[in-house]
Amino acid sequence: DIRDFEVEGMSIGDSLLDYFSKTEIINNDMKYYKKKKFITVGFNNHPLLKQFDWLQITYKRKDKKYIIHSLDGVLSFDNNYKACLKKKKEIVHEVKNMLDMDSDDYGGNHSQDTSGKSVFKTSEWILDKDHLVVQCIDWSKEMEKLYFDHLKVLVATSEFHDWVQNNPY
Repeated sequence: DIRDFEVEGMSIGDSLLDYFSKTEIINNDMKYYKKKKFITVGFNNHPLLKQFDWLQITYKRKDKKYIIHSLDGVLSFDNNYKACLKKKKEIVHEVKNMLDMDSDDYGGNHSQDTSGKSVFKTSEWILDKDHLVVQCIDWSKEMEKLYFDHLKVLVATSEFHDWVQNNPY
């Protein structure tokens, strides 16, 4: 069950209000989406963060309980893709042992970089339609003005995953 996985002590199905105040939640809206079904908030330099440099959490816009639909823990790997891949391998091994299940692995050029110079490697598990992803992204020098090289551990409900696949940006 996707709810068995934690990122910084939080799980899918938890309320954001158990970890953050309403003010913190509202003030950290990432304003990612044009379509308004979900809101993603982001935190860095927060006392809650012990394992990751950055945390992104998604909930439904009209949900007064702020139930978590997606969690991303992010580690920065500025200009060190090899170290990112090494850490990814460790996490993937740990997850495979927990699940007793292999991941779907894929990668290539990142679609957001039209130059084709940014690359990613992903390992993904689908658990009863919900998603668990471990991914490294190595952005090109041009894209580093907008993004940073990183490792991401993501858990997401199928509802959020399906919605975000339909380009809500």
